[in-house]
Amino acid sequence: MKTILLSLSAITVACVIALAWVLATPPDEDPRIAKLEAELKTAKETISQLKKQLEVKPVAPVASTMASPATSSIPAVEPAANAATSAPAGSAALRQVLKDPTMRELLSKQQAMQIETSYAGLIEYLNLNDEEKTHFKNLLTQRAKMEADLALRLLDGKVSPAERQSIVAEVEKGRKAYDETIRKFLNNDSDWNAFQSWENTKPERTHYESVGRTLFNSTGEPLNPQQEQQLLQVMSQSRQSPTPQQMELMRRIQNPSELNETNIKAMLEYQRAANEQTLKNAASFLSENQLKALKSYQERILMDTESGYRMGNMLMQNNGQ
Repeated sequence: MKTILLSLSAITVACVIALAWVLATPPDEDPRIAKLEAELKTAKETISQLKKQLEVKPVAPVASTMASPATSSIPAVEPAANAATSAPAGSAALRQVLKDPTMRELLSKQQAMQIETSYAGLIEYLNLNDEEKTHFKNLLTQRAKMEADLALRLLDGKVSPAERQSIVAEVEKGRKAYDETIRKFLNNDSDWNAFQSWENTKPERTHYESVGRTLFNSTGEPLNPQQEQQLLQVMSQSRQSPTPQQMELMRRIQNPSELNETNIKAMLEYQRAANEQTLKNAASFLSENQLKALKSYQERILMDTESGYRMGNMLMQNNGQ
Protein backbone atom coordinates (compact mmCIF):
# COMPACT_ATOMS: atom_id res chain seq x y z
CA MET A 1 0.00 0.00 0.00
CA LYS A 2 2.92 2.37 0.73
CA THR A 3 4.18 1.94 -2.83
CA ILE A 4 0.73 2.64 -4.27
CA LEU A 5 0.29 5.73 -2.10
CA LEU A 6 3.71 7.08 -3.09
CA SER A 7 2.95 6.39 -6.72
CA LEU A 8 -0.53 7.89 -6.63
CA SER A 9 0.76 11.05 -4.96
CA ALA A 10 3.44 11.38 -7.63
CA ILE A 11 0.94 10.71 -10.43
CA THR A 12 -1.54 13.26 -9.08
CA VAL A 13 1.10 15.98 -8.87
CA ALA A 14 2.46 15.00 -12.30
CA CYS A 15 -1.03 15.20 -13.78
CA VAL A 16 -1.55 18.67 -12.36
CA ILE A 17 1.86 19.82 -13.61
CA ALA A 18 1.00 18.37 -17.01
CA LEU A 19 -2.29 20.24 -16.93
CA ALA A 20 -0.44 23.46 -16.11
CA TRP A 21 1.91 22.75 -19.02
CA VAL A 22 -1.00 22.32 -21.40
CA LEU A 23 -2.68 25.47 -20.12
CA ALA A 24 0.51 27.41 -20.86
CA THR A 25 1.09 25.84 -24.28
CA PRO A 26 -0.33 27.39 -27.47
CA PRO A 27 -3.09 25.14 -28.85
CA ASP A 28 -2.64 23.05 -31.97
CA GLU A 29 -4.35 24.06 -35.16
CA ASP A 30 -7.42 21.96 -34.39
CA PRO A 31 -10.99 23.32 -34.69
CA ARG A 32 -12.16 21.09 -31.84
CA ILE A 33 -10.37 23.23 -29.26
CA ALA A 34 -11.86 26.58 -30.26
CA LYS A 35 -14.50 26.35 -27.54
CA LEU A 36 -11.96 25.15 -25.00
CA GLU A 37 -9.64 28.03 -25.87
CA ALA A 38 -12.43 30.52 -25.13
CA GLU A 39 -13.12 28.85 -21.78
CA LEU A 40 -9.43 28.90 -20.88
CA LYS A 41 -9.28 32.59 -21.74
CA THR A 42 -12.20 33.27 -19.40
CA ALA A 43 -10.56 31.28 -16.61
CA LYS A 44 -7.19 33.01 -17.04
CA GLU A 45 -8.81 36.47 -17.10
CA THR A 46 -10.69 35.70 -13.89
CA ILE A 47 -7.55 34.43 -12.15
CA SER A 48 -5.64 37.51 -13.31
CA GLN A 49 -8.34 39.77 -11.88
CA LEU A 50 -8.28 37.92 -8.57
CA LYS A 51 -4.51 38.22 -8.40
CA LYS A 52 -4.67 41.99 -8.92
CA GLN A 53 -7.31 42.28 -6.21
CA LEU A 54 -5.19 40.26 -3.80
CA GLU A 55 -2.16 42.47 -4.43
CA VAL A 56 -4.23 45.44 -3.25
CA LYS A 57 -6.23 43.77 -0.52
CA PRO A 58 -5.14 40.32 0.73
CA VAL A 59 -7.86 37.83 1.53
CA ALA A 60 -8.42 37.34 5.25
CA PRO A 61 -7.08 34.05 6.64
CA VAL A 62 -9.61 31.25 6.40
CA ALA A 63 -9.47 28.00 8.38
CA SER A 64 -7.03 25.66 6.61
CA THR A 65 -6.18 27.81 3.58
CA MET A 66 -4.08 30.75 4.73
CA ALA A 67 -1.82 32.78 2.46
CA SER A 68 1.48 33.59 4.16
CA PRO A 69 3.60 36.69 3.47
CA ALA A 70 6.04 34.48 1.58
CA THR A 71 3.35 33.51 -0.90
CA SER A 72 1.29 36.69 -1.01
CA SER A 73 1.95 37.08 -4.73
CA ILE A 74 0.19 33.76 -5.36
CA PRO A 75 -3.62 33.96 -5.51
CA ALA A 76 -5.02 32.51 -2.31
CA VAL A 77 -7.74 29.91 -2.75
CA GLU A 78 -11.07 31.23 -1.59
CA PRO A 79 -13.47 29.04 0.37
CA ALA A 80 -16.14 27.36 -1.74
CA ALA A 81 -18.87 29.57 -0.28
CA ASN A 82 -17.21 32.73 -1.61
CA ALA A 83 -15.75 31.36 -4.83
CA ALA A 84 -19.17 30.87 -6.38
CA THR A 85 -19.89 34.58 -6.17
CA SER A 86 -16.42 36.02 -6.79
CA ALA A 87 -15.31 33.91 -9.75
CA PRO A 88 -18.19 31.87 -11.17
CA ALA A 89 -17.04 32.03 -14.76
CA GLY A 90 -13.45 31.12 -13.96
CA SER A 91 -14.38 28.23 -11.69
CA ALA A 92 -16.85 26.80 -14.18
CA ALA A 93 -14.28 27.10 -16.96
CA LEU A 94 -11.62 25.34 -14.91
CA ARG A 95 -14.00 22.50 -14.11
CA GLN A 96 -14.82 22.22 -17.80
CA VAL A 97 -11.12 22.19 -18.69
CA LEU A 98 -10.59 19.29 -16.30
CA LYS A 99 -13.43 17.26 -17.83
CA ASP A 100 -13.14 18.26 -21.48
CA PRO A 101 -12.25 15.28 -23.74
CA THR A 102 -10.01 17.45 -25.90
CA MET A 103 -8.00 18.61 -22.88
CA ARG A 104 -7.68 15.02 -21.72
CA GLU A 105 -6.46 14.10 -25.19
CA LEU A 106 -3.79 16.82 -25.00
CA LEU A 107 -2.71 15.52 -21.60
CA SER A 108 -2.50 12.01 -23.06
CA LYS A 109 -0.27 13.30 -25.86
CA GLN A 110 2.00 14.93 -23.31
CA GLN A 111 2.19 11.65 -21.38
CA ALA A 112 3.04 9.76 -24.59
CA MET A 113 5.89 12.18 -25.28
CA GLN A 114 7.24 11.63 -21.77
CA ILE A 115 7.13 7.86 -22.26
CA GLU A 116 8.93 8.18 -25.58
CA THR A 117 11.74 10.05 -23.84
CA SER A 118 11.95 8.38 -20.43
CA TYR A 119 11.83 4.79 -21.73
CA ALA A 120 14.12 5.26 -24.73
CA GLY A 121 17.16 3.80 -22.94
CA LEU A 122 15.25 0.77 -21.68
CA ILE A 123 13.77 0.06 -25.11
CA GLU A 124 17.26 0.21 -26.59
CA TYR A 125 18.51 -2.19 -23.90
CA LEU A 126 15.66 -4.63 -24.56
CA ASN A 127 16.63 -4.69 -28.25
CA LEU A 128 13.02 -4.71 -29.47
CA ASN A 129 12.10 -4.69 -33.14
CA ASP A 130 9.87 -1.94 -34.54
CA GLU A 131 6.64 -3.88 -34.01
CA GLU A 132 7.62 -4.80 -30.45
CA LYS A 133 8.62 -1.21 -29.70
CA THR A 134 5.23 0.05 -30.83
CA HIS A 135 3.37 -2.54 -28.78
CA PHE A 136 5.49 -1.91 -25.67
CA LYS A 137 5.02 1.86 -25.86
CA ASN A 138 1.28 1.37 -26.37
CA LEU A 139 1.11 -0.72 -23.20
CA LEU A 140 3.00 1.95 -21.24
CA THR A 141 0.80 4.72 -22.66
CA GLN A 142 -2.41 2.84 -21.84
CA ARG A 143 -1.17 2.19 -18.31
CA ALA A 144 -0.24 5.86 -17.85
CA LYS A 145 -3.69 6.91 -19.07
CA MET A 146 -5.37 4.52 -16.64
CA GLU A 147 -3.31 5.85 -13.73
CA ALA A 148 -3.83 9.48 -14.73
CA ASP A 149 -7.58 9.06 -15.15
CA LEU A 150 -7.85 7.59 -11.66
CA ALA A 151 -5.51 10.20 -10.16
CA LEU A 152 -7.44 13.04 -11.76
CA ARG A 153 -10.62 11.74 -10.15
CA LEU A 154 -9.04 12.79 -6.88
CA LEU A 155 -9.25 16.38 -8.11
CA ASP A 156 -13.01 16.18 -7.69
CA GLY A 157 -13.79 17.83 -4.37
CA LYS A 158 -16.97 15.79 -4.06
CA VAL A 159 -15.17 12.44 -3.81
CA SER A 160 -15.82 10.84 -0.41
CA PRO A 161 -13.14 9.17 1.77
CA ALA A 162 -14.55 5.76 0.88
CA GLU A 163 -14.39 6.60 -2.82
CA ARG A 164 -10.78 7.71 -2.41
CA GLN A 165 -9.93 4.35 -0.90
CA SER A 166 -11.66 2.74 -3.84
CA ILE A 167 -9.55 4.77 -6.28
CA VAL A 168 -6.34 3.62 -4.56
CA ALA A 169 -7.55 0.04 -4.85
CA GLU A 170 -8.36 0.56 -8.54
CA VAL A 171 -4.85 1.89 -9.17
CA GLU A 172 -3.33 -1.14 -7.45
CA LYS A 173 -5.55 -3.57 -9.37
CA GLY A 174 -4.91 -1.84 -12.70
CA ARG A 175 -1.17 -1.72 -12.16
CA LYS A 176 -1.00 -5.41 -11.32
CA ALA A 177 -2.96 -6.24 -14.49
CA TYR A 178 -0.62 -4.19 -16.68
CA ASP A 179 2.45 -5.57 -14.93
CA GLU A 180 1.30 -9.09 -15.72
CA THR A 181 0.65 -8.16 -19.36
CA ILE A 182 4.08 -6.51 -19.68
CA ARG A 183 5.79 -9.47 -18.01
CA LYS A 184 4.18 -11.87 -20.49
CA PHE A 185 5.18 -9.60 -23.36
CA LEU A 186 8.83 -9.47 -22.28
CA ASN A 187 8.83 -13.22 -21.63
CA ASN A 188 12.29 -13.09 -20.06
CA ASP A 189 13.27 -12.82 -16.40
CA SER A 190 16.32 -10.69 -17.13
CA ASP A 191 14.29 -8.23 -19.23
CA TRP A 192 11.53 -8.16 -16.61
CA ASN A 193 14.06 -7.35 -13.87
CA ALA A 194 15.50 -4.58 -16.04
CA PHE A 195 11.99 -3.19 -16.53
CA GLN A 196 11.30 -3.24 -12.78
CA SER A 197 14.59 -1.54 -12.04
CA TRP A 198 13.74 1.13 -14.61
CA GLU A 199 10.30 1.58 -13.06
CA ASN A 200 11.76 2.16 -9.60
CA THR A 201 13.47 5.31 -10.86
CA LYS A 202 10.71 6.44 -13.25
CA PRO A 203 9.86 9.80 -11.58
CA GLU A 204 13.54 10.67 -11.25
CA ARG A 205 14.32 9.52 -14.78
CA THR A 206 11.42 11.53 -16.26
CA HIS A 207 12.63 14.72 -14.55
CA TYR A 208 16.22 14.05 -15.49
CA GLU A 209 15.49 13.48 -19.18
CA SER A 210 13.29 16.58 -19.42
CA VAL A 211 15.45 19.00 -17.43
CA GLY A 212 18.45 17.47 -15.69
CA ARG A 213 20.52 16.20 -18.59
CA THR A 214 20.53 19.60 -20.33
CA LEU A 215 21.38 21.35 -17.07
CA PHE A 216 24.36 19.11 -16.33
CA ASN A 217 25.55 19.33 -19.94
CA SER A 218 25.54 23.12 -19.74
CA THR A 219 28.12 23.02 -16.93
CA GLY A 220 30.77 21.52 -19.22
CA GLU A 221 30.86 18.45 -16.97
CA PRO A 222 28.01 16.21 -18.14
CA LEU A 223 27.34 13.10 -16.12
CA ASN A 224 28.69 9.87 -17.54
CA PRO A 225 26.31 6.87 -17.75
CA GLN A 226 27.52 5.45 -14.45
CA GLN A 227 27.04 8.77 -12.64
CA GLU A 228 23.54 9.11 -14.13
CA GLN A 229 22.51 5.71 -12.80
CA GLN A 230 24.05 6.40 -9.39
CA LEU A 231 22.26 9.73 -9.10
CA LEU A 232 18.90 8.29 -10.16
CA GLN A 233 19.28 5.49 -7.61
CA VAL A 234 20.19 7.89 -4.79
CA MET A 235 17.22 10.16 -5.57
CA SER A 236 14.88 7.17 -5.89
CA GLN A 237 15.98 5.73 -2.54
CA SER A 238 15.29 9.09 -0.90
CA ARG A 239 11.80 9.24 -2.41
CA GLN A 240 10.96 5.69 -1.40
CA SER A 241 12.03 6.15 2.22
CA PRO A 242 9.47 8.58 3.63
CA THR A 243 9.04 9.06 7.36
CA PRO A 244 5.75 7.92 8.97
CA GLN A 245 4.77 11.59 9.26
CA GLN A 246 5.42 12.15 5.57
CA MET A 247 3.40 9.05 4.66
CA GLU A 248 0.49 10.30 6.72
CA LEU A 249 0.71 13.72 5.10
CA MET A 250 0.76 12.18 1.60
CA ARG A 251 -2.33 10.19 2.50
CA ARG A 252 -4.12 13.28 3.78
CA ILE A 253 -3.40 15.54 0.83
CA GLN A 254 -5.25 13.17 -1.48
CA ASN A 255 -8.28 14.91 0.03
CA PRO A 256 -8.82 18.37 -1.57
CA SER A 257 -9.67 19.95 1.79
CA GLU A 258 -6.21 18.93 3.09
CA LEU A 259 -4.24 20.39 0.18
CA ASN A 260 -3.85 23.69 2.00
CA GLU A 261 -1.03 26.15 2.58
CA THR A 262 0.18 24.49 5.78
CA ASN A 263 0.39 21.00 4.26
CA ILE A 264 1.94 22.24 1.02
CA LYS A 265 4.70 23.91 3.04
CA ALA A 266 5.20 20.74 5.07
CA MET A 267 5.54 18.61 1.92
CA LEU A 268 8.06 21.05 0.47
CA GLU A 269 10.08 20.97 3.69
CA TYR A 270 10.22 17.17 3.52
CA GLN A 271 11.48 17.48 -0.05
CA ARG A 272 14.14 20.02 0.93
CA ALA A 273 15.39 17.67 3.65
CA ALA A 274 15.50 14.80 1.14
CA ASN A 275 17.40 17.05 -1.28
CA GLU A 276 20.04 17.81 1.36
CA GLN A 277 20.53 14.10 2.00
CA THR A 278 20.81 13.44 -1.73
CA LEU A 279 23.51 16.11 -2.03
CA LYS A 280 25.50 14.48 0.78
CA ASN A 281 25.19 11.02 -0.77
CA ALA A 282 26.05 12.28 -4.26
CA ALA A 283 29.26 13.98 -3.05
CA SER A 284 31.02 10.63 -3.28
CA PHE A 285 30.65 10.38 -7.06
CA LEU A 286 30.03 13.93 -8.35
CA SER A 287 32.52 16.78 -8.76
CA GLU A 288 32.10 20.16 -7.09
CA ASN A 289 30.69 21.70 -10.28
CA GLN A 290 28.34 18.76 -10.77
CA LEU A 291 27.10 19.11 -7.19
CA LYS A 292 26.31 22.77 -7.88
CA ALA A 293 24.37 21.69 -10.96
CA LEU A 294 22.56 19.08 -8.88
CA LYS A 295 21.52 21.74 -6.38
CA SER A 296 20.14 23.92 -9.20
CA TYR A 297 18.37 20.86 -10.58
CA GLN A 298 16.78 20.13 -7.19
CA GLU A 299 15.58 23.72 -6.93
CA ARG A 300 13.95 23.40 -10.34
CA ILE A 301 12.16 20.18 -9.34
CA LEU A 302 11.04 21.78 -6.08
CA MET A 303 9.65 24.75 -7.99
CA ASP A 304 7.75 22.46 -10.37
CA THR A 305 6.41 20.42 -7.45
CA GLU A 306 5.24 23.53 -5.62
CA SER A 307 3.52 24.79 -8.78
CA GLY A 308 1.82 21.41 -9.11
CA TYR A 309 0.55 21.46 -5.54
CA ARG A 310 -0.72 25.01 -5.87
CA MET A 311 -2.41 24.31 -9.19
CA GLY A 312 -3.95 21.23 -7.57
CA ASN A 313 -5.12 23.38 -4.67
CA MET A 314 -6.83 25.80 -7.04
CA LEU A 315 -8.39 23.11 -9.23
CA MET A 316 -9.58 20.99 -6.30
CA GLN A 317 -11.16 23.89 -4.45
CA ASN A 318 -12.85 25.28 -7.56
CA ASN A 319 -13.94 21.83 -8.62
CA GLY A 320 -15.48 21.15 -5.27
CA GLN A 321 -18.15 23.81 -5.54
